[in-house]
Amino acid sequence: MIVDEDGVYDPHLINDRLLLGMKGTMSEMELSVFRQRSIETLRQKARRGELLLTVAVGYVKADDGQLDKDSDPRVQEGIALVFRKLAELQSIRQVLLWFRQEQVLVPAVVQGREKHAIEWKMPVYHTLHHMLTNPVYAGAYAFGRRGTRVVIEGGRKRVMRDSMRRNWKDW
Repeated sequence: MIVDEDGVYDPHLINDRLLLGMKGTMSEMELSVFRQRSIETLRQKARRGELLLTVAVGYVKADDGQLDKDSDPRVQEGIALVFRKLAELQSIRQVLLWFRQEQVLVPAVVQGREKHAIEWKMPVYHTLHHMLTNPVYAGAYAFGRRGTRVVIEGGRKRVMRDSMRRNWKDW
């Protein structure tokens, strides 16, 4: 027997199975509509430039939802040094090698309970590449730099996230 707020159902009876099947289908439809609405809400917020999922190092999210530069001059100087070295050395790899050779630490955001925690770390290539290619440092808002694609593997659907870079005009 299956009991819900509308009644008691016996899966052995064809009419009850039909009702349970319809209720299940309706529940799936509701979930699909909720998912579509939430995705569209995120897209609308992104179109307005208000969707901030993560905050780049050197910036803080203000109470009004806007991004402000970090008030710590040491953090700002650390980021500026990365960009100055790129202008001088013309290669992310050379910038990485210089930072490693000189043992200069760069600021990094620590994910955790605190609203804004900065940790100083020895840089790795990915950190420098992300910093030097992030549009926020040029004063631009970008959403949708990467897309998703669906592939069939072993007869099952698999969604591949963050694997497809989009053309910058589509951001």
